[in-house]
Amino acid sequence: MGALLKYIPKRYQEELKGIAEGSGFPEERIFAVNSLFYVLRMFSEGCTSFIVPGTHTENGGNLLMKNRDLGFRRLNPQVCAYSKLDGLNAFIGVVNGGCINWYQGVNEKKLVVFNNHTPSPKFEEGIPIPVLLRRMLEECDDVEDALGLIKKNRINGGSNVFLGDTERTVVVELKSGYPPHIWNITKPDCRANHYIFHDNPKLVSERDYLLKQQTLTRYERGKQLLAECEKIGVSKMQEFSRDHAHGPGSSSICRHIAFIGTPMSKLTSSSTISSQIFDLSETLVTYVALGQPCSSEFHKIKFGDEIPKELRSGNVWLKNQKSPNG
Repeated sequence: MGALLKYIPKRYQEELKGIAEGSGFPEERIFAVNSLFYVLRMFSEGCTSFIVPGTHTENGGNLLMKNRDLGFRRLNPQVCAYSKLDGLNAFIGVVNGGCINWYQGVNEKKLVVFNNHTPSPKFEEGIPIPVLLRRMLEECDDVEDALGLIKKNRINGGSNVFLGDTERTVVVELKSGYPPHIWNITKPDCRANHYIFHDNPKLVSERDYLLKQQTLTRYERGKQLLAECEKIGVSKMQEFSRDHAHGPGSSSICRHIAFIGTPMSKLTSSSTISSQIFDLSETLVTYVALGQPCSSEFHKIKFGDEIPKELRSGNVWLKNQKSPNG
């Protein structure tokens, strides 16, 4: 744990202590829950995301969307919240309740940051992906700043990282042990959970083959949806988030568990737990659906406005939960 702690800023460690004090749980348990994702490598098949430059949107602003998929999805309610620390950029995003790890958000400077996990067979000592994402939101003002922070750090893990500001949209392939590969996005694009530039891990087990089939199916469906549109707006992005082609199941963009395997495999298999759209037009607006978007309402939030209590408390997400087969 010592090797990991040196990559976690002191301000996050203090936040962990505060969560422990407020919840009444031991600090070690809170730290373990927060480090579960990048220490145990338990999740490898999550999220489908879209990125659309302003030249292809209805209002001329860059438009991005993340469908967040996760296993163990009922351990932590999904909440919409601001992070506001003194001397750092404020940002808004969807996060697991009780966690310091942020996997998505947009800050006050109109910088969007989020990721899709991508399996990387080689893990090295370095900054965990969610810590890097949060630092970009807090410390960076635009895409160029965010790329600079990526290049300065040794990466622990693998991801497709989506970055957008008012002028630029990029996807960065991060893979432990390799330099980042930067895709400058000039036309609508999407990603699931595989690399396009870097080599993907070798397929060894039946599960590996199944997960690869699922990610490629969602990716190709996303490309198909984008190709069918001349101009894309928020309503069209919402349609994408609810798409059930090849499902509803593990291969659809709006994911539902349809996994055959051990109870543990089923528990760690991903389904969609939230969707967030980032509209970088003149007024910074985000649209948030907590729960599977096919059965959840998108809530429009203008940056700086108060978040409704039912979104920041997790009550909306809890109400939207279905059966264990989700």
